Amino acid sequence: MSLVVINDVNIFDGVSPDLKENHSVVIEGRRIKEISHREIKIPGATTLSGKGKFLMPGLIDAHYHACLVAVPGYDLKTMPPSLLYPAASKLLEASLRRGFTTVRDAGGADFGLAEAVKSGLISGPTIYFSGRPLTQTGGHGEFRSKVFEEPCLCSSHQAHMVVVVDGEDAVRKAVREEFRKGAHQIKIMLNGGVSSEGDPVWLCQFTDGEIKAAVEEAARRRSYVMAHLYVDEQIRKAVDLGIRTVEHGNFLTLETAKVMAEKDVFLVPTLATYQALKNQGKSFGFKAENFQKLEEVMEAGLQSLKNASEAGVKIGFGTDLLGDMHRYQCDEFRIRSEVQSPFEILKSATSINAEILGKSGELGVITEGAIADILLIDKNPLDDLSVFDSEGSHIACIMKEGKVVVIF
Repeated sequence: MSLVVINDVNIFDGVSPDLKENHSVVIEGRRIKEISHREIKIPGATTLSGKGKFLMPGLIDAHYHACLVAVPGYDLKTMPPSLLYPAASKLLEASLRRGFTTVRDAGGADFGLAEAVKSGLISGPTIYFSGRPLTQTGGHGEFRSKVFEEPCLCSSHQAHMVVVVDGEDAVRKAVREEFRKGAHQIKIMLNGGVSSEGDPVWLCQFTDGEIKAAVEEAARRRSYVMAHLYVDEQIRKAVDLGIRTVEHGNFLTLETAKVMAEKDVFLVPTLATYQALKNQGKSFGFKAENFQKLEEVMEAGLQSLKNASEAGVKIGFGTDLLGDMHRYQCDEFRIRSEVQSPFEILKSATSINAEILGKSGELGVITEGAIADILLIDKNPLDDLSVFDSEGSHIACIMKEGKVVVIF
């Protein structure tokens, strides 16, 4: 079993705002074995000097889309999966180089893509995937054209991107099917969205019974439901019905945020995607209708973050970017800094996101027994979040499960 020792390094552990200065870390196999204030020497171990550098947990993106990609000459409706997955691998590799060692895919990725990363066929973050998001007929993610009357998506190349279901029994079957195929959690669309047509943002999707059916089936699997949400009324209903994470949540009020905090429901804002879509939405086929919806949600995003912070909601870190817009992944740090401190943002992207994944103490922390997903950075991230950029230019070394995967 491999042994790696990093001496004389300053540690941000993902939990505390206070650095552990001049510490040593021992990594045995894929886990952190020891953290000490003394210098450690182990015969035969690979020893690295961390002098002047900062060690922290690998970043986690809790709202990621590996498979919403663009390839010249194709769009999401015509691209075959055999072309899509190599393009997805490029996005994953670039995210890893930015310091993201784990992602929660919010729709599109499947067992095969996650397994390709796990087995080393693809260099990228570990993937916790949702499989196909559930939407209702005419709901968000429903990409069939207005003249297409086929009641299912089985003839579409993008059938793996969404499942259209109506009725409690259909919802239960769809949830069971995604878990059968290995999904780690379930995603449901509970409001309209920006990217698809015919579903205004204010559209409240699914009945109470349908939402409850999804929650119950996820609970049977000892998992949970993440929900695409914008409108406060629908957020409140979904929280009362048992969903675990509110994705986006741009129109969240302080009153509803307080209920979320009481029920231990997480908020995962995705502010970076709105600016990216404003700049590049045309390349993804955005029309005037899409840009109008985009303006609505952009204006409300920071206020919802303020409301959640004031109410004590646990706030995760997500980006929701499409295709080559992933290069703006680290803009989420910059945008949130208008409301949150560097520590709050980094905690969101490490230990809070690990809690969302059900991996507290294993991911998102530097502690004994944790999985050794580690970044070695040449500047203090608690002082300056610009250390995270599109190229990973301030990251000296990235370790994933105890193995060096990127070294600059």
